[in-house]
Amino acid sequence: MADGEELDVYGGRLAAMAARYANLGETLGDAALVKKLLDTVPDRLFPAIADIEQFHDVTTMAFDEALGRLRAFNERVQLRWQDKGERADGQLVFTAAQWPTRERQ
Repeated sequence: MADGEELDVYGGRLAAMAARYANLGETLGDAALVKKLLDTVPDRLFPAIADIEQFHDVTTMAFDEALGRLRAFNERVQLRWQDKGERADGQLVFTAAQWPTRERQ
């Protein structure tokens, strides 16, 4: 998965890969798709991957469930942090070095 690629687009590509396997007479089960998904997503989703692998049985998990969990985590992160150090609620995020300067103002 490319770093800027959307999860839904990538999930669609994996689903299309499973369909191509089916057209060739082979089956690619949910367990293989989930493993492929978890092994190829970017590092920014690593906390969600760790959660899925630690608290769920990935060998029996449906592909749509794994994709949905990653999508929910990704949306939560995007809502919480926006570009340029601003939080979604409009508050700025300061570094430890910037905070004393901000307090003096």
